[in-house]
Amino acid sequence: MPEALEPGKQLALTDRIAIGALEGALSHARAANDGRPALELLAGSLVELGVRAAPSAYAVRIVVRDRDAWLRRLASAQRSESTISAYRIAIDDLLAWAKRENRSVDLFEEQAIVDYLADYRERRSPAPATYYRRFVLLRRFMQWLSRRQGTPDPFLELEAPPKPQQERDWLTREEFARMLAAAERPPRCIPGLVARDRLVLIAILYTALRRSELIAVRWGDVDLDSQRPSLLVRRGKGGKARRQPLPHQLAAELDRHRQEHKPVSSDPVFRGLRGGQLQPTALARIVSRCATRAELTKHVTAHTLRHTAATWLRQATGDTRLVAEYLGHSDLSTVSRYAHVVPEEMHTAVQALADQAQLPARSADTRH
Repeated sequence: MPEALEPGKQLALTDRIAIGALEGALSHARAANDGRPALELLAGSLVELGVRAAPSAYAVRIVVRDRDAWLRRLASAQRSESTISAYRIAIDDLLAWAKRENRSVDLFEEQAIVDYLADYRERRSPAPATYYRRFVLLRRFMQWLSRRQGTPDPFLELEAPPKPQQERDWLTREEFARMLAAAERPPRCIPGLVARDRLVLIAILYTALRRSELIAVRWGDVDLDSQRPSLLVRRGKGGKARRQPLPHQLAAELDRHRQEHKPVSSDPVFRGLRGGQLQPTALARIVSRCATRAELTKHVTAHTLRHTAATWLRQATGDTRLVAEYLGHSDLSTVSRYAHVVPEEMHTAVQALADQAQLPARSADTRH
């Protein structure tokens, strides 16, 4: 039986094993062309061994530096600009609070996050959905940072707030017809206003595109000459492309618009009155203005029209598979995975949606 080592020698052996493991991890990283600083690599190795670093005065520096790395990761994963911006705003607001309250060394402590969130609620009075999103964004970033740097995860035992139930307002056909009528009777006679506003409203209704997807469409993305007109959404949610079918009513509106303006393929389909790409705020104002002038009591946004479209399509077809494909909604992937939708089904369904809407054709005087 081998002789037991003395405590000092046993400790020295343990130290040598640990150092050897760290040297091996560093050598492996360099062989794989990992150019991160040595201490950062070693911190990651410690995390894998279950070792967590204590908070330090460098907490803010770590967050600031890795915030940029996180945002680059999101961009490389083709996350939307709105998602990347939301992360940047959330992280920067946390950093500003830490500096203002002299809590920079506490950022990896649960109590600091609790205090920040309380301050955020008091300062901003966010809607439940906005507060929930801020919590989720920061939690995901700090969890990633914890794995990357070996820092404590302040969200580890924090329970998320209840996920708010989003409003499910949608419009009846009579309500949408009133909005369309309001768009065709503006308070001021501005050239191109009526045609632009009408096209925006029916395009959202007939395509159910998200606001960012709609304003990004170029004429080169639109196919109006085939038997099944469609448009290409180049970057939908999650960076995924998809082709959206167009009912003949919308295809006809777009074709008239194309004949009148003679655009080139790189021109945006939905434009501001000065000819540039329609901005998100301008699109929101179009919807809000028409809803107000139609005297609707519901809070109507572009998302309301998207939900209206999905509701009408569900009523027209009774097929949730088609609704899943129509919305381009990744959360419904489990539905479409087991029930594939062929293009003919989709075009037939969207045409049924347009036929049920029974909207009036564009009047001859909408060129002003």
